[in-house]
Amino acid sequence: MNTSKHHISKLSKMSTQLPDLIASLDAATTDLAQRMAELKAQGLIYATEHWKDQKYMVLLYPIQAGQPRKREYVGKDPAKVEDAKAKIQRAKDYEALAAKAKRLDESLFEGFRRLQEAASVLERAN
Repeated sequence: MNTSKHHISKLSKMSTQLPDLIASLDAATTDLAQRMAELKAQGLIYATEHWKDQKYMVLLYPIQAGQPRKREYVGKDPAKVEDAKAKIQRAKDYEALAAKAKRLDESLFEGFRRLQEAASVLERAN
């Protein structure tokens, strides 16, 4: 019986930590979504920069099946070049945050699944 009390004590302690952990994960999810929305609002470009004749910037977009490759002339105006570079970097940052959000979502689902399983095990013991 002593062992059972020990397990109950550990289970109770662990269960009191869950609300703070869940709140922390909720805040992280909200933060990621907010940061992604901010990046998207500032503008994203999914292309690579190419310099024609080492003077003019051209954006090369990914190839779409059955369509010619899209190219967008930026030119050599420093402001336009920096704007395009910033949008390309934001797209990379956005994708990194999206990958992090996906991993977090997968962890949340796995945590939910395991808590559901634990609750089922404990209900059967009752």
